[in-house]
Amino acid sequence: MILEEKIKEVQWLAPAGLQVSLRIRFGSALNCINTYPSEWILKYTELGFMMRDPTVEWAYASTGTCRWSTFSDADTHGVLKLAASYGIHFGTTISCRSENTDGHRTIASFGRQDREFEDAELAHLYRFIQNLHDAVAPPVNLTNAEIEALLLLKRGLIIKEVAEELNISENAVKQRMSNARRKLDAKTTIHAASLAQQYGLI
Repeated sequence: MILEEKIKEVQWLAPAGLQVSLRIRFGSALNCINTYPSEWILKYTELGFMMRDPTVEWAYASTGTCRWSTFSDADTHGVLKLAASYGIHFGTTISCRSENTDGHRTIASFGRQDREFEDAELAHLYRFIQNLHDAVAPPVNLTNAEIEALLLLKRGLIIKEVAEELNISENAVKQRMSNARRKLDAKTTIHAASLAQQYGLI
């Protein structure tokens, strides 16, 4: 799934921009997209607002949807006030997580210049983000042998060394890697190892 293509389904609801961090685990997201004005992204980053943004704090502690206007008293660093000066006057933050205990969370925000988000729009956006989150769930069909091979590869071993470590043929290692790439929908073996790490499998 290409996040940029999928997000077009709801982009019209956020004319001032949007940001999606898909399946965050240990502070790192599987995939991200940010369409807010580049000047705002630069200022937000430059001022370290992620650590001061009340909507981000809420998103890591909660699930559901929340309009930015509810944070007016909690915005002690003026993050949302400054956002308005970049044309992002209204917004909502959405946070969802898996029903299981894999620890992944998806956080998204949507901005408008003209008005608050309506309840029906918030419900629609929440369903969209939750479905997006669920659509890229870690595969559960990787075998222990495939995970073991990916772990050794991630540690920097080459195919020959992985084969020696596992006491199997190089062809067997290549087959495990091929299976892992297919199950993880990865382009390369390195990509498969990276995805497996992001999913918390290795």
